[in-house]
Amino acid sequence: MLLLIVGAALLASPLVAEQHDTDGEPAQEILVVEVQGTITQGTTQFLKESLAEAEAREAHAFMILLDTPGGLVDATLEIMRELLNTRIPVITYVHPSGALAASAGTFILMAGHVAVMSPGTTMGAAMPVQMQPGNGQQQPADDKTVTFLAGHMTNVAEERGRPAEIAEKFVTENLTLGATEALEEGVIEFIAADLPALLEQLDGHAVEIAGEEVILETEGATLTELEMTTRQRIMNFISNPQIALLLFLLGIYGIFFGLNMPGTYVPETLGVIALVLALFGLGMFEVNALGIVLIVAAVILFVLEAFTPTFGFLTAAGVVALIIGALLMPVEPMMPEEWFRTFIVTVLGMAAVTAGFFVLVITKVLKSRNRPAVHDELGMRGYEGVVAEELSPSGVVKIRGEWWTARSASGEPIPLGTAVRVNGQEGMQIVVEPATRPAAPEESPEASSE
Repeated sequence: MLLLIVGAALLASPLVAEQHDTDGEPAQEILVVEVQGTITQGTTQFLKESLAEAEAREAHAFMILLDTPGGLVDATLEIMRELLNTRIPVITYVHPSGALAASAGTFILMAGHVAVMSPGTTMGAAMPVQMQPGNGQQQPADDKTVTFLAGHMTNVAEERGRPAEIAEKFVTENLTLGATEALEEGVIEFIAADLPALLEQLDGHAVEIAGEEVILETEGATLTELEMTTRQRIMNFISNPQIALLLFLLGIYGIFFGLNMPGTYVPETLGVIALVLALFGLGMFEVNALGIVLIVAAVILFVLEAFTPTFGFLTAAGVVALIIGALLMPVEPMMPEEWFRTFIVTVLGMAAVTAGFFVLVITKVLKSRNRPAVHDELGMRGYEGVVAEELSPSGVVKIRGEWWTARSASGEPIPLGTAVRVNGQEGMQIVVEPATRPAAPEESPEASSE
C-alpha cells in the first residue's frame, strides 16, 4: 500500500509534468477525474474541488471520464453549472468501452466543451421518472419536470454548439444513441478507443471559452489523475439516499431508546450524530414530508409496542408505516431503474429487521410476565436502613435510597432514626428489626479497660 501511495505521488508530482514535447517546450498538463456509479452530492463536491485545483494549477484542460447510470438532480445541475462557467476547456469522455452516460450522465456529457465517446458506449435515456410505491414501477415524471429538464438540456446543447432538437429528445423521448450515431448526429465531437487516441484527435481542436477561441495542444500532454480524498469519499457515501435513510432511522431509534434508558448517554449521542449525518444526506435530494411523518410515526409505534400489551398490533402498523414512508421519500427523477430496485430491497430489509427485533422484544416480555416473581421474601433480607417514620408497629424505612413500608418483627415500636435490618418481606411490606452493629475495636469495652 505504501508503495502504491508513493507511486501515485510520483505520478502527480512536478517531475511528471515537466515532460517536454518535440519542440522543447514543457508538455501541457491535463487533469483527469473518473465519475463512476450513481452521481451524488459527494460526486459534485469532488468535481468542484478538482476543477478548482485544475484552474489554480493553470492546467491546459480538465477531463472527466464518465461511466454512470444516472444520479441526483440537484447534484447534476450543480455539476453542469460548474462546467459551464469554468475558465479552462472541459473534455467529457464516456470511457471505457461498454460504459454508460445515461440519464444524469447525458447532461454532464453535453456540458463539456468537447464530448467524446469510446466505441461500444451509450448515452441518452434522460427522461425524468418517478416511482409509484404501489407497483414499484417507474412512471414518467410530471409535465413540469419534463419540460424544465428538456429546456435546460436544449439550452446547454445550444451553448456548446450541438443540435438542440436531438438534445431535447434525450429528455422527452428517452432517445438513446451509441457512439457512431451520436457522432453522426453531431452530439459528440470525437470517437476515441483510448486516451492516447483521444489526445491525438484533440490536438489543434478549437473550443470557445468566455467568447474567446482556445486551441487545444494535446500532443504529448501529461495526464494527471485526481482521486477522491477521504473526506470526499465519506461525503459521497453519506449522500447516497439509501445510506441517508438508514442513518435517519438509526438516529431516531437512538434518541428514542436513549430517552428510555437515561444515564447511559450512548444511544442518544449516537442517535444525534446519525441524525445530523442523515439530514446532510437527505438534503441532497427532494424529500416527501409525508414520508418523513410516516417513518417517525412508525418508530413511535414500535416504541409504544415495547411498553403496551398490544401483542404485535402496533408493530404491524409500524412496519406498514415504515415501508410506505420510506417508499415515499425519494423523488429523484434521474435515478436509474436499478437504483429503485435496490432501494425497495433496502426498505423491505429494514422493515423485516425492525419487525423481527420488536417481535423478539414482545416474546421476551410475555415470557417474563409468565415467570414467578423472583423478588420473594429473601430478596431484601439482610439489607440495612434507617427508620424514617416510627414503626408502631408499622411505619416507613429508608433503604438504599428507597422508601419502604415496614413492620416491626417483634411488634414493639422502633423509634425514628433507628438503624434497622430486613429479616423478611410480606408482599410490598418488609419486616425489620433493630440492627445490632458490632462496636469498633477502639470503642469496645475491652479496649477502653485496657
